[in-house]
Amino acid sequence: MTHQEKQKAFVAMIKQHERLILKVCALYTNSCRSELSDLYQDAVCAMWESYDSFKGQSKPSTWIYSVTRYTMINASRRRRLETTAMSNIDAESIAAEGSDSDVLDELRQAIAALPPDDRDVFVMWMEGFNPGEIGEALGLSYGTVATRITRIKIKLRRLLKDYKEVVR
Repeated sequence: MTHQEKQKAFVAMIKQHERLILKVCALYTNSCRSELSDLYQDAVCAMWESYDSFKGQSKPSTWIYSVTRYTMINASRRRRLETTAMSNIDAESIAAEGSDSDVLDELRQAIAALPPDDRDVFVMWMEGFNPGEIGEALGLSYGTVATRITRIKIKLRRLLKDYKEVVR
């Protein structure tokens, strides 16, 4: 494969999975567009640097998720980023504003309140990865992933219930 063909294949793969990359990046930033853009670029650069190591033994989306996740973890360590998108907003300020968030905003906040490892599992599951693929990307067994998904759903139900009670 020539360098130009390699570039074309890489760009096509990135375009196909852009939404996934952005979602993972958004988990590690505080909703600032410029910061999200910087993290996205960091992730794409990391993927390009390790593109030769992708042998196609796993799905491209699994590889992309893994590289993006590790890039975000390293960036958050390096930049000391907050790992929750809503950590700077407390429940009192939400209640004071009389915010009547739609279900998606509530779910996003509940997901942001999960521990980072649970967040990774849940986001991948929501993206349509099966427990085996999630386990492969995160270094976990199928059973561990399946158990975590069940427990995360229970946590989210509780967090959403608690959030609704604070806002009322």
